[in-house]
Amino acid sequence: MDAKRIEGNEVYALAMCVSVLLFAPIVVSQPILADKSQVEAWFNGIIKPVKERGKTLDPELVEAETEPRIIKVMQCGGGEFDTITKAIESVPS
Repeated sequence: MDAKRIEGNEVYALAMCVSVLLFAPIVVSQPILADKSQVEAWFNGIIKPVKERGKTLDPELVEAETEPRIIKVMQCGGGEFDTITKAIESVPS
């Protein structure tokens, strides 16, 4: 019976596969709150106002967040647009 020698690339690939299989189940996450009344406090604790995080954001995003535009889409009329596609196309890129 001839034994096959494992080459360097194969060892690396095997080590990567084993690492993924060992560490994949360990996911760092924050559970979703069961109590809906706590969601707003949780959200506000994570997402800070634009004034506090403006220096870390893209300038165009800061401008958009400073004066948000509310677009109303109503298929039967009464909104600014009658389809979501038309509303999306109206947003500057």
